[in-house]
Amino acid sequence: MITRIITAVAAIAVFAAILIAPNAVFTIALAAVIFMMLYECFHATKADALMKAFGYFGAALIIVTALFSDSLANRFHTSGSSLFIIAAIAVSILLHMLLVVILHTKRDYKDVLANAFLMLYAVVTMGCVWLMRKWFGTSRMLLIFVCAWSCDTFAYFTGRFFGKRKLIPNVSPNKTVAGAVGGVVGAVIGCFVCLCAAEFFANRREFQSLAAQIPTFILYSAVLGICGGVCSQIGDLAASAVKRDTGIKDFGSIFPGHGGFMDRFDSVMYIAPILLIIYYFTVVML
Repeated sequence: MITRIITAVAAIAVFAAILIAPNAVFTIALAAVIFMMLYECFHATKADALMKAFGYFGAALIIVTALFSDSLANRFHTSGSSLFIIAAIAVSILLHMLLVVILHTKRDYKDVLANAFLMLYAVVTMGCVWLMRKWFGTSRMLLIFVCAWSCDTFAYFTGRFFGKRKLIPNVSPNKTVAGAVGGVVGAVIGCFVCLCAAEFFANRREFQSLAAQIPTFILYSAVLGICGGVCSQIGDLAASAVKRDTGIKDFGSIFPGHGGFMDRFDSVMYIAPILLIIYYFTVVML
């Protein structure tokens, strides 16, 4: 428990330092996290050198294209910057299909395609974190992490003290129904606190002005928290299922008491696209 808490505090301190640094630092750090996640995934699935090379290249192609998509759109006088990102994803998929041909009789095509999917899963979902910050700012991007962390924390303690009935024991034997419910409640509370803090500090609102928005924040927090809390736990369970199938306890050990990057970001990966979509279509509420 002590090791887990110390690691969490240190990780949050590093995360805070990255947030207040220039945008380029955040982008580089996020790209590094993605590649570390891929390293852990490829190690878990026992990918060979060629599969890793194609996976890393595909990830780099998508990331670089996404970063310079606006510049490319201006260069070619088109407003469709997303077209370049779609093209990069398509090329990455086609390269992996080529790899199926190259490794025929040497590796099962299912292994190659699983490798491709895990690469896309990490890049696309974590890319939504970058998009959230680009489109809506750092304070709104923090909703993704606050939702994941508050859900994980509440689920852990609720399950520990009140959990009796197991949720899905064949996938994750330690998760309980009480913990799942507590996680969703925690996500709602976390989103509410994050929204109020962002509105107060970012816009320097007075308490009276902020109080008038409380009903809206409660409703919005409920939507984000429930969706995010459920998605957080699905992401965690999905990662647990992969670990069960590959016969490993954790994806890595870089975070003492927490595992690896995939273990720490499995919830964030599932939450990020969902909250981005919800926020994009409901931002007018705020």
